[in-house]
Formats: sequence, C-alpha cells, structure tokens
Amino acid sequence: MSSRSLFVGIVAGIALGVSALGALWFSSRIARELERDFLQRSEWLARNFADQAWLHLRTLEETSRLRPVFNTMVDEFVVMDPVIYAQIVLNGELIAQHQHLGDVPVERVLALPEGAVPPRRTERKRLESGREYLDLWRAIEPGRTEPVESYVRLGVSLTPLHEEIVSVYQLVVLWAASFALVMGLLAYLAWPWWVKAASPSPPSPLPLEGEGREGVRGLGRRGAGREDGVLNSALSFGQLVIDDHAKEVRLNGTALPLTPREYALIRLLASEPGRVFSAQEIIERAWATEKFVSSEDVKKYIYLLRQKIERDSQNPQIILTVRGFGYKFLPPS
Repeated sequence: MSSRSLFVGIVAGIALGVSALGALWFSSRIARELERDFLQRSEWLARNFADQAWLHLRTLEETSRLRPVFNTMVDEFVVMDPVIYAQIVLNGELIAQHQHLGDVPVERVLALPEGAVPPRRTERKRLESGREYLDLWRAIEPGRTEPVESYVRLGVSLTPLHEEIVSVYQLVVLWAASFALVMGLLAYLAWPWWVKAASPSPPSPLPLEGEGREGVRGLGRRGAGREDGVLNSALSFGQLVIDDHAKEVRLNGTALPLTPREYALIRLLASEPGRVFSAQEIIERAWATEKFVSSEDVKKYIYLLRQKIERDSQNPQIILTVRGFGYKFLPPS
C-alpha cells in the first residue's frame, strides 16, 4: 500500500469513527424524542376515547341504547391506525369491543383474572407473533384514578414507532458514511500539500573549499560562489550548468528557455547522476505542490526537455529512459 493510500485510509477511518459516534448519540436522542411523542399521542387517544364514552353515557342512560352506539364507536377507533383493539366495559359488563389482531383472539389478549379490577394505567405488551403494542386503560368517569368497574381499553401498535426509529438510524449511518467518504476525498486531494508541509526543507549546499565564481566543473559536483554578496549554488557538467540561484540551465553559455516544471525535472535528475528516478518519485519530489500530475505528464516533460538539451532528441545521450524503472541523467561528455 502506498503512503498516499495509507494516509487517505487513516483520515477516512478517523472521520468514520468520529462521525459514527456522533451520529449514534444524535440518533438515540431523536429516538427518545420520537418515543416520548408517540406515547403522548397514545395517551391522548385513550383519554379521548374515554371522554367520548362518558359523553354518550350521560346522553343515553339505557344500556340497550348504548350498545349500538358503543359498537359503532369501537369500530371507528380500530379503523384508526395504529389502534389494534378497543373495548368498553360498564359496571364490570363488556358492552362493546372490536379488534384487528390478525389470528390472535381478542379474548385472550384482553383476558383479566377473575374478580380483578383494572387500574388506570398504560402497559407495554407483546403478541405471540412478536408484535409490540401499548395496552391503555382509562376510567370512563373523568377524574377517577382509583380502580373502577367502568372503563375503556385501547391497544396501540408500536410498529409505526419502530419503523420511524429504524429510518432515523439508517439516515444517520448514511450521513456518517458520506462524511467519511468526503474526508477521504479531501485527504486524497491534500496529499501533495501534506507531503510538502511534513517534509523538512533540504539544507542549502555548503561551498566547497577552493571553488571559484563559476563553480567546480566536475562530474555532478555542486559549486558555490558569491556574486554581489549572494550565495549562488550550481551544478556544473562541462558546458551544461544548472544554476539553482538564477533558476536557469545554461548550455554552452546560452540559457535554455525552460518552464518551471522542466527546470524542476532536470534539477532533480542531475542531483544524482546515474541514479534511476521512477515517475512517481519525480512527481513527489519535483512537483509535490502540484495536483493531478500523472506519469503521462512526466513522459511528456521528458520529451520536451530532450528537445531543448539533446543534440538529437531521437537518440538521447543525457536524459535516458530505463524501461520498466524510470529515467536517469548522464552528464554530457
């Protein structure tokens, strides 16, 4: 694995971990809020059910007249999603009930121990199929909190709440993955800048004892002299001089018209004559500050450089290609 891939992987992994923790914390808070709102709506629905039964009871006192009204009432409530059953009991006698439980008999779900009086409460239960629901009891008479014999009972399925919570978790997981992907992409694009910032600047070459103003004319040796009090370093190879201070290359005393990329390329190759530099190494060391540079760009600039330095660019003698490995610089004879 290359250094760039490792760097991108580390950044993306850290971003994924941080965003996942934040997303789980945020989604758990949303889930609690959703559950609280759902319970409040269910409580209100049960209280409304009991209030309607109380109004009908005050208006129609005879039980024979109440039964059809209450039967219609429970039918209408069960139709409302997510209600799965409704029941009205007056003085311990079942007046009306309706259910939408699938294959589960409502009598088994609503069964009470003999002689038991239901309190005013909300209980969380589960059907045999695993379906979770709320079992809500409310006294018909407003304000009654002690056990009574006249009450309504309502079942509210928790399936819609569970589906909503699952949607929230899926959304935050998608957000966390997207954040990690974006950070990985930014890390990939920032790699050249990161390498340049993390790499220490190479020390300036020290002047060699006995060197003159034009530098030492030796094979691959660095020369240093002073012109107007300014330190001037250069690479001299016979009639080919690479002046790092003036940022120019002179051949036979004539400055060659090189672009910054071409100069950086010849400067790197000539820094170690005979050494083979791969295309990737040239990109990282010569053009690290530039983005979107490929091996094809290296090949193109090698061609352009040969056009300006070689006597015969079709038969190069200075900048040679080592097939399968890269390029190297040989000083001119």
